[in-house]
Amino acid sequence: MLTKFEKSIIGINDMMIALGQKIIAANEVILEGLVSGDYSRYKDAKSSLNNVSHLVNSIDNKIVTTLALFSPEASDLKNMVAYLKVTNEYVRAASNTKSFLKNFPIKSDGELHLEKIMPNVILLQKATLESLRFAVSMISEDDKSTMKDLCVKANVEETKTDDIYSMIEKNLFIEMLNAHELSKEYFETLSLIRKIEKIGDRAASIANLLYDGNKID
Repeated sequence: MLTKFEKSIIGINDMMIALGQKIIAANEVILEGLVSGDYSRYKDAKSSLNNVSHLVNSIDNKIVTTLALFSPEASDLKNMVAYLKVTNEYVRAASNTKSFLKNFPIKSDGELHLEKIMPNVILLQKATLESLRFAVSMISEDDKSTMKDLCVKANVEETKTDDIYSMIEKNLFIEMLNAHELSKEYFETLSLIRKIEKIGDRAASIANLLYDGNKID
């Protein structure tokens, strides 16, 4: 029979996974839009993240209450403290996701030539999405070896996002030089694409926090 502490931990884990899946789902919509060129679902996907801060507060409060009531052992304490840091990363990932969903594609009076970069933007989002999936899946994993493998995979995908973003940045700067009158729009587009890369950063941070919180050797 589970103790009250164990039941509380299971509840926290479920909340953490559900919130992570919510952010993943919104990023899946981003990828679908980039691939199809149909951005009609972006508004609803953005709205789905409007309550992230409320959900994070609920998780944080449950963690703090659990720590106060049960005085867990050092290993459980470290894991719960890691969760408090992970929820902050959730907020940042959701914020960048919402910003992209709200503003992409950039509205312009002229024609932005993005066809050269779109394949790499799609690759960027695929790597970011994979990093998120690997990171969030660590929460439900008990096997330390598997957790370590997932953490490594999340970081590998995040490294890919850095490399891909650098290529996109270079190509967009070339377009900016060739279209002075649209340089502002190209810069805004690059800033939005940077949001995707930042989501990948947050995913790797989540994975690393979970890795450290579980004291994996």
